[in-house]
Amino acid sequence: MGFKLRLLSWWTPKWFQKRGLDELTSSTVQGLQELILNETPELEKLPLTTPELSQLKTSKIILKGNLKEKRKYMAETHNKLVELMIKTLGKEKAITLGREAMSSAGLSLGQKFKKMLGVGDSLEEVILAAKILYNVLGIEFTIKESEEEGLVMIVHRCLLAEYYTHDTCLVLSAADEGVVQGLNPRINMKFTERITEEAPCCLASICMEGIN
Repeated sequence: MGFKLRLLSWWTPKWFQKRGLDELTSSTVQGLQELILNETPELEKLPLTTPELSQLKTSKIILKGNLKEKRKYMAETHNKLVELMIKTLGKEKAITLGREAMSSAGLSLGQKFKKMLGVGDSLEEVILAAKILYNVLGIEFTIKESEEEGLVMIVHRCLLAEYYTHDTCLVLSAADEGVVQGLNPRINMKFTERITEEAPCCLASICMEGIN
């Protein structure tokens, strides 16, 4: 295990958390903006309000304030874009394409953080990296293993769930799944329950291929 990964798993400085949050926000917001613009070439003809259109013309999201304020602003921006995506594309198409776009964005982020943190191929290192990144988002989880269910990630606390709508959570959780695969392409994670669906915690199944 690399020194940087071990150190950040013990203590993650505020500057790193803010940088990570900026990276996550920029990638996911840009992915949603591009999806809407690519799928609606005649956007100007749609009955959209000026604030809705402005959501698509913001080239760079600048998060201000402390970590809590930054998370809230990011979540509210995600909500607005997902709502706009559903309004322009229809709910079913928006959710499907939105998840695909966020999975792709998450994959790229995971690959980037893998290099930045020096994450190896073991499950232990992937879990440590995921905890560092989830700490940035105000999310806490544990991993449970059972004969019936295999490996399951249990999210006990998620600050984003205080702001996300169910639809936003459904779309953006695909970014989490993509990040894990970016950290290790032989690991697949899939959410099965969400706090935004009034579940007591989020659950995600973890499937591995030849990893100890």
